[in-house]
Formats: sequence, C-alpha cells, structure tokens
Amino acid sequence: MSIPYNYSMYESDDLNVKVKEVKGIISYSDDELLFEYKVYDAMGNGLSNLSKFAIHIDNIKKMKYKKGFLFTGGKLIVEADKWAFLEPLPGSVQGKIKLNVKRRDKGEAIRLSTKLNLYMSQKRLDEMDRE
Repeated sequence: MSIPYNYSMYESDDLNVKVKEVKGIISYSDDELLFEYKVYDAMGNGLSNLSKFAIHIDNIKKMKYKKGFLFTGGKLIVEADKWAFLEPLPGSVQGKIKLNVKRRDKGEAIRLSTKLNLYMSQKRLDEMDRE
C-alpha cells in the first residue's frame, strides 16, 4: 500500500521567503512506515535527490486522516512519540507531519490510517494483558 503526498514548506530570512514543495510516497510494510520524497523549489526545479526515511510503527503515537473541502483531498497527519523520530523529514514540526493527499487517494489514506491505528490499539491491549 503506497500513497502519494505533497506539502509546502516556507523558509524565510531577513529579505526573502522561499517556498519549497515536497512530493513523495508513503508506504506501509510489516513494521515500519517508509517515506520517499524529493524537495522542489517554487518553479518545480528539483533541489534534492530521492530521499528515503523509515520510522518503526512502535514509534508512532497516532495517525489520522482529516477530510478536506468539497472536491479536494485531505490531510494524513502522522504524529510520533518523540520529536526526534520525525526530525529527518523536511517540514516536520514538533514530532508531527501533515501530508496533503489527493482526492483519488482518499480511500487508501483512510485504510492506512485505520490499519495503523488498529495495530497500535491491539499492541496496547496485548501489553495490558501481559501486566
């Protein structure tokens, strides 16, 4: 299961504001989320090579899909247990990243979010049973 995403980042110095666009794919394997992405400038020129980043599912606090307006996609919000776990991803803020998902990929994003949340709930129940 892989879902394309994009989001914008803004960097500013004293005189200029630079807009960067991140485009990539998030995928789910047995025990980790894999982010593959490239960074582009406002004109669409590539600023980076293809980068890959994986986070173990046990380090994710929650994931949810937030609906957008009519005829638009939504946002897939990934939140980690600690800030450092999502720090390598450009645009992550305080251990949270918001990925824009197109409308056609809405179903896949909801399924990924639901599957991950069910896994985390089952893991918590298993831990409670052990105690």
